[in-house]
Amino acid sequence: MAQDIEKSPLEKWIDAQKDKPDFTEALKRLVSYACAEWFRLDNALPVAPEEALSRVIASDLPDYPLGKWLDSPARFAPEIADFCEKTKISPLPSVLKGDFPSVLDLRGVRCPANAARSRLVMSGLPEGASLDIYLDEGSPIENVPGALVADGHVVKKRQKKENFWVISVVKQPARV
Repeated sequence: MAQDIEKSPLEKWIDAQKDKPDFTEALKRLVSYACAEWFRLDNALPVAPEEALSRVIASDLPDYPLGKWLDSPARFAPEIADFCEKTKISPLPSVLKGDFPSVLDLRGVRCPANAARSRLVMSGLPEGASLDIYLDEGSPIENVPGALVADGHVVKKRQKKENFWVISVVKQPARV
């Protein structure tokens, strides 16, 4: 009989939580705290979990497609667990050591995932900061700006490029 491979505490937690109604939100919180810890362990400036997650998503790291994973967190739970474990031992990528990314490229991301990702990244952006978001023609340019305005952000510019759109969004203070 083959010996069972011991699961990590995180994998055990995922197994115990996966049928609970708030599992998706719990995975999102887990990832945001893992991102913040990744910054802390690298002796970078302390970063709030929302900002750390936003930075990682906006940086579009090929090895860690957090935006895609967070579109369907339960489906990607094993990858999320692996990412959270790796952030404990892997160095922070150099792209994350600079300023907040100025561009969020959502070309090729379908609705409603593009609106969800843009909202997630904007939630971690510092107040008053601006972000250029690249969107495809059609539903994305029709829906994403409205979703961000509904969250209280200001769309300063909407510009058609060759085969995509660029919107410049400024984060406004949270509504009370």
